Amino acid sequence: MKWMRNRFPTKELYAESLKRLDNLTQYRRLRIFAGNNAVPPVIWSVLLVGGAITVSYALFFGMENIKAQYMITAALTVTITLISFLIYVLDHPFTGTSKVSAEPLKQVMEIVRKP
Repeated sequence: MKWMRNRFPTKELYAESLKRLDNLTQYRRLRIFAGNNAVPPVIWSVLLVGGAITVSYALFFGMENIKAQYMITAALTVTITLISFLIYVLDHPFTGTSKVSAEPLKQVMEIVRKP
């Protein structure tokens, strides 16, 4: 009978298996979330419409000096445009002039494949 007792997993082994399975599930979930790390189109539309409304709202302020009003509106427009551009650049890290290269990953893959 003693040999049958050792054939079945112990509570500690079972607990460790569940712990590792839970870790595996958590890491998988993190990878899925990291892969879907894009700004949804709905948020883009809200950002663009909100920027247009903000700029048009600035035009309703009547100032005596129309040049000053145009300068303030232009500064606001440039600020909103630059923020939108920054969001776009950060949303697409693998494109454009500031793209992340795949070269380090290729080098690691070559090292791993070597016997």
